[in-house]
Amino acid sequence: MKNIFLLFFVFFTSFVFGQNSYSEDTTKLTIPVWVGKEILLDLNELERLKFIEIQTTKEILELEKKILYQEKSISVLDETNNKNMRIIGLTEEKVNLLNGENKKLMDDIGKLKTKNTVIEIIGGAIIGALTYIIVFK
Repeated sequence: MKNIFLLFFVFFTSFVFGQNSYSEDTTKLTIPVWVGKEILLDLNELERLKFIEIQTTKEILELEKKILYQEKSISVLDETNNKNMRIIGLTEEKVNLLNGENKKLMDDIGKLKTKNTVIEIIGGAIIGALTYIIVFK
């Protein structure tokens, strides 16, 4: 009888202690309302900041493209300017050479005019003398 009583006691105590059930569901997490509101506000702020980051990244990429295009344009304009300055320098050199040649030619023309004037005077004198000799002799 002692064994039956002991067996009954072991089964009863294990049944009583083993059948404890909790009335709360431990799989669900509960948080206060104000924490939930803060989480929602933070999530909204995160979404807004992500959108701003995407827009800013796009703007940065566009500005980098614009900077590269402007740098290329500046280098092309610099090359064109250098070529134009070289052309201007060569043209000025050509003008200086032509001005020097023009001055020499003007001097030569002046000498030829003087020479022609002297020849005309001498020729006129010779023709006048020959005419006088022919007419009066």
